[in-house]
Amino acid sequence: MNDRENKRDIHIENNKRWTVRDRQFTFAEIELGGQGRQQEEPVSRVVMPANFERNLDWQQDFRYVSREQQFVQKGRELERETVESAAFIPFQTYWPTYEQMQPGQLRWYLFWREEVRSGRYPDTDLSYLFVYLYELIHGIGWNVPAHGYALMDRVWQAYRQRYPKLDVYVREWLYDLALVFGLDMPLTEPLQKLPRNMSLELKELEWRRRFTAEPLELSWDMLLLLLDYDVEKSRFYMEQGRKELRAYIPKVLVLVDGYLAKTRGARLIERFKPREKRASRFLFRSAIYDHEMYGRTVTVPTLSISDDLPLRSYLTQLVRLTENKLRELTGFKGKLRGISIEPEVEQLITRFLHKEFKQREAKARIPEIKINSAKLRKLRQESDEVRDMLLIGEIPLVTGEGNDVSLPANFPDHTPQAKSYAQAQTKLGRSSHKPKPSNGLQQAELDFERGWQVFEEQDLTGHEQEVSMGLLKDDLLKQEQQEYKDLTNELSDSMQVMLDTSGQHAEVFADDKWMDPQSEWREMFVRLSAAHMDMLSAMLEGKSATVRQGIAEQAGSMPELMLDEINELSMEWIGDLLIDGDEILEEYKAELQNMLKGR
Repeated sequence: MNDRENKRDIHIENNKRWTVRDRQFTFAEIELGGQGRQQEEPVSRVVMPANFERNLDWQQDFRYVSREQQFVQKGRELERETVESAAFIPFQTYWPTYEQMQPGQLRWYLFWREEVRSGRYPDTDLSYLFVYLYELIHGIGWNVPAHGYALMDRVWQAYRQRYPKLDVYVREWLYDLALVFGLDMPLTEPLQKLPRNMSLELKELEWRRRFTAEPLELSWDMLLLLLDYDVEKSRFYMEQGRKELRAYIPKVLVLVDGYLAKTRGARLIERFKPREKRASRFLFRSAIYDHEMYGRTVTVPTLSISDDLPLRSYLTQLVRLTENKLRELTGFKGKLRGISIEPEVEQLITRFLHKEFKQREAKARIPEIKINSAKLRKLRQESDEVRDMLLIGEIPLVTGEGNDVSLPANFPDHTPQAKSYAQAQTKLGRSSHKPKPSNGLQQAELDFERGWQVFEEQDLTGHEQEVSMGLLKDDLLKQEQQEYKDLTNELSDSMQVMLDTSGQHAEVFADDKWMDPQSEWREMFVRLSAAHMDMLSAMLEGKSATVRQGIAEQAGSMPELMLDEINELSMEWIGDLLIDGDEILEEYKAELQNMLKGR
């Protein structure tokens, strides 16, 4: 009973509490509503102004403008701005733009840019250069794409020596401009070494240009990237063969490429035909570039040379074969295994390397002498001075008793003209005398054995004086001319140029055969092989190209290679080419015919 009453009291108490809470909530709603529930307006509303324009383009007027787009807009505003003069103010920043320039820096940029557009390239900071390049990328400053390409190339060439960093970027951006506008990209200078950060597309273009050049052009550093064999880590390269490998392997590749073209009608790149692939290239990397102008990427077709497995394998085999041949020729022990090359190509390489080593050994056996060109110049100068003085009569000849003919005491007796005077005096029949001291004008007389001796002046009169002076002048002039002629004959043309332009020592061959033209031809013919002579005979007789090809194939070579070998020998021994193109030079035909008849 008590429990029921207690439960009822608790229930009544709870009902009272809920009633109080409901009343409190109702009061709060009335307070927040302001006018209570009598008005039916919403609690919150948007008040629209009476002059609201409903035709606003929200996407256009309130869109996000990127840094690149801001750069283009500002560049268009400043495109025709110029400044007559300005002082240089340094400007060095990362990702340079107009907004980062102070007023003085902007003034200098506008002045400098006008100078560049006019073909003048004053010194400036690299950041100014990049701002100008960004302008050219976006078409600021040019209307014709080819003109924009030319402007970028010119400023690059003008400043690349001062800022080598430009090569990393401008080469790529020029390529992108050519892609975007379909321009024929002009050939730049061949690269001896491919930069690591160069794009794959440009690397493939460089390799393609090298393989299609005539003749093949592959530098050592570029070739290493195409091999499956690290030749620089071979024992032969590290111990003794570095010089030979770097010198002869590129020549061997040129030789084989030309041989395949002549005998099989296909060069290396045509024989293996690397596949073409298409790659997606991002445009104007590392530049402030608005991609809405030309797009973010472009599809580029490339000839995949660097990863063509058959071509790489063949080049590796050629290199390994050449290394084996060089090991054999230099006496290095050990050979590389697993080499597979056509027999005729191996024979061609062997013959070429043997010829190169024979020529090197022949040059090493030729004795050399050193000529002090400074002394020769001095002797020639003294000889010319004496000859000129004799011709114009500036040397007073002092005569004495009998046929004595003398010179002033101050005349230099150490000059080479002493020999001429000695011979002249000998012809006059003079005998030697011992010198006697004298205070006055003295005369000098040269004995054939003892040289010039000084005597007291004696008079020579009449007919004897005239005869003496005439004989001496004639003999001196003849002797000077003969000595000068002998001196110039002993020197080659190249030696003469060296004497006139340099004081360095020159090296010439000391051998009598250089003085005799016939001996030069005989020395050259000794070094010509039978195949070379057959080729020369065929050319003299006007035989067809087929006959020449047969002669070359029988010798395991090519006609062009044999003609080059003949010209090399002729340049070495007679100092001129025998063959120009496919014809023997006219002035040498008679000499060749005489030589070939007696073989």
